[in-house]
Amino acid sequence: MTSRTRFAILLALLIFVDALLLQVLTTETEAVTLIDRLLSLSAGLVAALALHRVLPAASDHRRQPGFWPLVAIGLVLNYGIFATLASRAPHVQPLVHLGFCWAGTLLFGGFGLYRIRRWRN
Repeated sequence: MTSRTRFAILLALLIFVDALLLQVLTTETEAVTLIDRLLSLSAGLVAALALHRVLPAASDHRRQPGFWPLVAIGLVLNYGIFATLASRAPHVQPLVHLGFCWAGTLLFGGFGLYRIRRWRN
């Protein structure tokens, strides 16, 4: 399995679990939306990390310098965008905020990966 396919599968799982659990938590619980978002993001990360351990990885791509700090900053950015949108427009559905925050995170991550690859070469 190529590293791009593996990354796409893990990212799709993370976003799917995050969106599904956020929808369930916001409709079924009385908790604050930001806490629901934190729980759904955590569950998505756990699911993606569990699948990360199971899926085979190419031996030359096991350690890519700069990738995990980019992921950590992207997740903080993701939650920050969601918190800002949820506090500024609480009348909008949380899944709309989720879509915007994942779009911003993917743009940030894509630009970051481009910069890392350009710096290495």
